[in-house]
Amino acid sequence: MKNELTRVQMEVLKRIRPSRDERDRLHRVTQQVISAIKSVINARSLKATVEVIGSAARDTWISGDCEGDRDIDIFIGFDITTPRDDLERYGLEIGKEIAVQGYDICYAEHPYVKARYDGFTIDVVPHYIIENTNQLLSAVDRTPFHQRYVSEHLSGRQDDVRLLKQFLKGAGIYGAELRVKGFSGYLCELLILKYGSFVDSLFSVQNWKVGTYITLTGENTSSSFDSPLAVIDPVDARRNVAAAVSLDSFSTFIDSARSFIEHPCIKCFFPPKIAPLDARAFRAITTKRKTTLFGVRFTLPNLVDDIAYPQLERAFKGISIALLQQGFSSLRGDIFYSEGEALLLFEMLVWQLPSVERHLGPPIDKKRHSMKFKKKYFNNALVLAGPFVADGRYVVELPRKYLTFPEYLTKEFRNFRTSKAIVQAMEKGFQILKDEELLDSDGTRFFLARYFDKMLNNCD
Repeated sequence: MKNELTRVQMEVLKRIRPSRDERDRLHRVTQQVISAIKSVINARSLKATVEVIGSAARDTWISGDCEGDRDIDIFIGFDITTPRDDLERYGLEIGKEIAVQGYDICYAEHPYVKARYDGFTIDVVPHYIIENTNQLLSAVDRTPFHQRYVSEHLSGRQDDVRLLKQFLKGAGIYGAELRVKGFSGYLCELLILKYGSFVDSLFSVQNWKVGTYITLTGENTSSSFDSPLAVIDPVDARRNVAAAVSLDSFSTFIDSARSFIEHPCIKCFFPPKIAPLDARAFRAITTKRKTTLFGVRFTLPNLVDDIAYPQLERAFKGISIALLQQGFSSLRGDIFYSEGEALLLFEMLVWQLPSVERHLGPPIDKKRHSMKFKKKYFNNALVLAGPFVADGRYVVELPRKYLTFPEYLTKEFRNFRTSKAIVQAMEKGFQILKDEELLDSDGTRFFLARYFDKMLNNCD
């Protein structure tokens, strides 16, 4: 077993460890960007520091075009006396000026620039220079402390971090963004620091319980974190580094660790690619499942994923609850969001209802309410049957107002539990797509393929 674990790790490292050419290129681009930023700072006569942060600086990045791991994070430090508006303005101006291939404005606690430069994404992030994390003025002020802590303690275990990152990518749970709700790069580094190596981490993870509490400093603070996993930030004991990890991501990690330890294989790191669904494959799947799929599509522009996804999740849950209350029944669903296009997917077990529904009144022994109910419906022209007594209460049978999923959603979408932004977006127009109508773009064909391929990444 030990030999097989070693063999698989070495084989994976051959694919994910950056080559000399990649390292040289990263170093060259980093130095060019730092030089460009310093020139902009000097031209504006600003007093600011420039520091490279993150996986590129700590040599824990993964070879190839891996989203997130080809970012170069440049932090520009300002004195704490700098007004917040000025800090944000200077950060944006500098980021825009060094972007030779365009840029995007992104938002964390304050706006920052994602600049495109020679094939890399450069995150230009302004922050306040503080002496310790008790002086935090914004969340990003903590990040340089992460840099120093990991750089001081990780020596010689960078490849273990790479293996853990790729393993989590293979399981689909790498990344703390709200679309994934998984494990950040910094969290991966801390787990390696805690357990010593990639394999030792998995041996520990396979026995995790909900509520697992991890500290690296020996300081056992009382846990008040309402999350399946708490990993206390060694530079700020008030922060749970694993706060973004959902119960499903936590559980998937445990399952993946057990599977790999039992059957070490490359597939745990590089699962087979999923092919987009075509109409024939879609029909074969839905015929076997005997379900009907509906997608509610609308435009939700100018929102980054971490703002869009919570609102879309709220809308999905709100619609699901309303459907169930109305008598419709769904198996499950999912959320698709890409470049402003949003789609809420519902796999329906029941999407058409009969024209009659049962309406329950109060129990007979509740005299005032039951008599009021009986009076309301007695000789009512809308009533199809009743009032009559069943199980100790009055009952009437009435015409159902909405008979189909599309009809109900079209008329009632403003009344679902969702955000104002979602309602406003749908008021501008939305489509309800059914079954094969969903296969109208490459994005949704891949999305549906992943939706149906709901299989844990086992190596059996």
